[in-house]
Amino acid sequence: MRDRVYKYTDRPMTWTRAILIGLLIWVVSIIVLGQVPSLIIYKADQEIAALIEFSKSIPGVNERGLNTTQIQIIRDIVANGVQMGALTVMLGGAYFWQKSKQRRTGAKGLQDPVKGYMSGK
Repeated sequence: MRDRVYKYTDRPMTWTRAILIGLLIWVVSIIVLGQVPSLIIYKADQEIAALIEFSKSIPGVNERGLNTTQIQIIRDIVANGVQMGALTVMLGGAYFWQKSKQRRTGAKGLQDPVKGYMSGK
């Protein structure tokens, strides 16, 4: 199975394929980086009473639980953490995929594709 995937992904990229893959990456990025944190914030605002009740059982929190401002701060930290974690995973995945592809295909590092075509070189 792995060889079939590599055979497909190691082929040269066509313009059509690049545009379609770019569109897919853009749609997934919008959903993961925009909608998921928004959903976390929305759900936390809907369940504020349950979160305050839950916070009463956390050691070190007084018997009344956290107040709404503290819940909002924690909500924002969680939403931003999910967003930045997803971005880091996406960027790291792309980087390590490219490095493994370079090793598999025997490609060299950065190449200058316009060398010889520009008058200043």
